[in-house]
Amino acid sequence: MPDSSLHPPIEQAALANLRTIGGGDEAFVAEIVQMFREDTPPHLNELDEALAKGDAVRLGKIAHGLKGSAGNFGAKQFRLLTERIEALAKAGNLAAAPVAITELRAEFARVLTALDEALAAGK
Repeated sequence: MPDSSLHPPIEQAALANLRTIGGGDEAFVAEIVQMFREDTPPHLNELDEALAKGDAVRLGKIAHGLKGSAGNFGAKQFRLLTERIEALAKAGNLAAAPVAITELRAEFARVLTALDEALAAGK
C-alpha cells in the first residue's frame, strides 16, 4: 500500500481556488464537495464491476474520469491512485487492480474527512 502520508489528502490552495471561483461563497464550495461525495461512490462501484467483467478498457475510462474530480481539491494521492488503476488497465494487468481499487476507496474516505474538516473550519 502506498504511503499516503507523503501527500495531504487535499491542498488548501485548491480549496482557496474554489472559493475564489465561487466569489467567496462557502455554499458553492460545500456544493462541489457534496457532488464529489455523491458522485464518486457509484464510480468506485463501476470500477469493481468493470474488474469483475475483466473489462480493462472500461476500468481505464472510469479511473480516468475519477482522476479529474480529484483535481478540484488538490487530492494528489487520490489522483495518483486513479492514474495507477488507469495504467494497470492499459497494460491489461487486472490482477493488481483489486488492491489499487481498495486503496482508492480508503483514500476517498481520507479526502472526505479532510474536506469536512476544512469546511467546518471555514478554511
